[in-house]
Amino acid sequence: MSTPESVSAWVEANWHLDLTLAEWWQRLADAGYAFPHWPSGFGGRGLRAAEAAAIQTVLGRHGVIGPPTGNAPNMGVPTLLAHGTKEQQERFVTPIANGQNAWCQLFSEPGAGSDLASLACRAERDGDEFVVTGQKVWNSSADSSEWGMLVARTNPDVPKHAGITWMMIDMRQPGVEVRPLVQMNGGAEFCEVFLSEARVPVENVIGGIDNGWNVARTTLTYERGSVGKRYPKGLVEMRAGSLSGNLDRRVGDLIEVSKQAARDPNKRFDIMLGAKSMIHLARDLGLSHDPVVRDRVADYYVRSEVYRLTGQRSRDNAKGGKAGPEGSIMKLALAMLAHRSRDLSMSLIGADGMLMGSDARENGKVQRACLSSFAPSLGGGTNEIQRNIIGERSLGLPREPGNDNDVPFRDLKRS
Repeated sequence: MSTPESVSAWVEANWHLDLTLAEWWQRLADAGYAFPHWPSGFGGRGLRAAEAAAIQTVLGRHGVIGPPTGNAPNMGVPTLLAHGTKEQQERFVTPIANGQNAWCQLFSEPGAGSDLASLACRAERDGDEFVVTGQKVWNSSADSSEWGMLVARTNPDVPKHAGITWMMIDMRQPGVEVRPLVQMNGGAEFCEVFLSEARVPVENVIGGIDNGWNVARTTLTYERGSVGKRYPKGLVEMRAGSLSGNLDRRVGDLIEVSKQAARDPNKRFDIMLGAKSMIHLARDLGLSHDPVVRDRVADYYVRSEVYRLTGQRSRDNAKGGKAGPEGSIMKLALAMLAHRSRDLSMSLIGADGMLMGSDARENGKVQRACLSSFAPSLGGGTNEIQRNIIGERSLGLPREPGNDNDVPFRDLKRS
């Protein structure tokens, strides 16, 4: 059993600023401290959520670089642990625990976003491989990922939910073209991916051929649960994977780079202002005595506190081993809070909202948050889809009527 004292002693014996990031992450994984709630041998110790959180708290107190982050540990690995074979877990999970690989999510398509089951990207069997052709879009970090979590159409002769397969695709092969998409906030975290007869071995199928919808639901559940998830306090976050360029760099140098980035406002893409920042903004602008402003700021503060406390309840439930509906509620609440932040902050600064960069207050902090505020209402499912999920799965309401659930995919009318 790991005690705070034993974890602290381990850090003092193993953390050195001259280590490369790859060496440090390997030590974390070998000790089971990378992801303590994962099984032993996969960078974890098989601990309960509360015990795992306690270990991360100790790591944070030491200010070390935390475990790898991103799509793979947040939603990919939990999917493989639930649906993958032992051989698949050993092959794909270990390189995530030690940061060697990064994954992207190849789910949404130009014609299949909210209705993901309508996806048209096809994977046709050719011996021991699938040949994949199609297009994906809104794929976070696809340009810096070694592997993609792909859902593709493998059987068009059955209803749309029944003919989908979940598979791991090598993003570095011919036939995979990745194009970053520059967003209006200046960032380019999303990409579009074009697949032209790319190859996927049958052994890379997770959860069985034509059973991909059930597997994808697991992935989406963990994706929604990770929206708004906070990185443990005190830990330094660093991009994983060989394509990030970080693995061979000294951890001491990376920490300095992280500190500089934190001070550079042009590298921050916050989706909203915190309640305290909103209060300070109103005061600095001399608006804190306006009764309408006071009412709107107070409302924003209350909603922010409700969101924070809901998150605390979700974490407490997870520690006790009982998951509740809070994850779905938080996904929707975060999106709505970001929109409220956008509307309130921009109304406070008025015409100054047209300025950006050095001409703007705090180098355009409010404006950048405004331009980034749309992300949480799209990623992980739109607000409309999230309301359906809450209504059907949490409240037990009847499913929304549909007339295409029993029609073979190839017979569906598609625009």
